Amino acid sequence: MQGEPTSYRVGDPGIRDLFSEASRLQSWLDVEVALAQAQAELDIIPQYAADEITSKAKFENLDLDNIHAALARTGHPIVPLVWELDRICEGDSGGYIHWGATTQNITQTGKLLVIKRAHGIFLKQLADLLAELADL
Repeated sequence: MQGEPTSYRVGDPGIRDLFSEASRLQSWLDVEVALAQAQAELDIIPQYAADEITSKAKFENLDLDNIHAALARTGHPIVPLVWELDRICEGDSGGYIHWGATTQNITQTGKLLVIKRAHGIFLKQLADLLAELADL
């Protein structure tokens, strides 16, 4: 988020990190993993594919240059991530990424995961504030 026009507005580093590119991409990967695992449980995709997707769907495994280049070509937020995850998955497992999902499914659910994490931080901050106020 460093260098983004609004980065100075977010004082808490935990909250700021939640809205970083890394966090956004990881939240989308988390949704893709949950989707793949649920589909494997229902025998929609093979379990080996869901397990491979799960093992590779980590931000640190991604080549951001590939994602940024594909984003510049496509203008699409999810396709470059799916292509990159497909590239790093073994065998035909990558072909099951995003199976039956829409971009909106992934991006909105990913945003909700980030908001849920932010909510946890806000609750802790509120509890800390209340404890400080109780001491007054």
